[in-house]
Amino acid sequence: MDVPYINSRFPLLRQPPLFPSFELYKNQGIRMIKAIILRLRWSQELRIRHTSYPVVNRPNWQTLLEMERWQGNRVRSRLIYASFIAVFLMGAIFGSGFLGSNLTALAINDNSEFSISADSQSGTNYYTLVEIDEGDNDEDERVTYINHDFTFSSIGGDSVNWDFDDGNMATGLMTSHQYDTPGVYLVTATSLSPRGIEVATTTVTVHLSGEAEVDNMECECAPTAKDTVIDLIPTSGSLEIMGYLLVEHDGSSESCSLRNPLQECHLRVIIQRTQSGNIVSEDVIFDNTFRSNEQVVDFHIEQIDVYQGEGVQIRLETDQLRDWHKPSAKWDVTILND
Repeated sequence: MDVPYINSRFPLLRQPPLFPSFELYKNQGIRMIKAIILRLRWSQELRIRHTSYPVVNRPNWQTLLEMERWQGNRVRSRLIYASFIAVFLMGAIFGSGFLGSNLTALAINDNSEFSISADSQSGTNYYTLVEIDEGDNDEDERVTYINHDFTFSSIGGDSVNWDFDDGNMATGLMTSHQYDTPGVYLVTATSLSPRGIEVATTTVTVHLSGEAEVDNMECECAPTAKDTVIDLIPTSGSLEIMGYLLVEHDGSSESCSLRNPLQECHLRVIIQRTQSGNIVSEDVIFDNTFRSNEQVVDFHIEQIDVYQGEGVQIRLETDQLRDWHKPSAKWDVTILND
């Protein structure tokens, strides 16, 4: 009897992949059970065939013994392999469950001695804009930022990792950080110590104080008319904006005090809201004439909700030809905590 005859009666089990899945383990187990049943049937069938075969084609007893021993070894090897896989899976499942439960217990520490604090719960960033016109009617903007520096410290921690809620991180028992954008930030510190994994948080608020001095403004009716806009650079959130605007006449020949009543200096102040750079609403807060060389206009927005892509700006206009003013503004943007 040749090998193809044996294979046609007893299909070989497929070899599993290097990292088999649970579904494959189940299928392999089913196949092995079927193989054992087939082996038992095959052994009984060989005994019957051995007595019924003609003398010429009848397998001798040595051939039958080798066939049975070969198939039995394969089945035993499959059983040993399946047992090893089952033990491995059970160990992995119970081991991962035990490790996960211990990590969870390690992370939860009701009697935590770890805490963090900031040197101040709020700070102010300072923004300054100066427009310089060298006579070509093309202003050169010079911007300066001075950000508040927070100092954070921890108590009762060993190895501390800091997350400042703006995409920046640090390590150490004490650290400092500056925020580029005003807002409310939740600072999270994680400590790994013999007591376990401990987490502490604190909240800091960053406000804004702005100052701008823009180039001379002139009437829109003039050939060289240009926009005079001061961006209040608000951040997203619920805000309060308060400040003042100052315009001064630049040049004695254009002094407002020397004008006759029909040529008094004029100023219009408009607060505009923008979305994606387009004006969506505006409010005129001052529109009047005056005979002094200095005019101050206060503005106060008690509460305004600003969303992503929105902005708030001040636009200055004048209806008098040859009226040149040197506008400047100072304002504060306060973050309103809910």
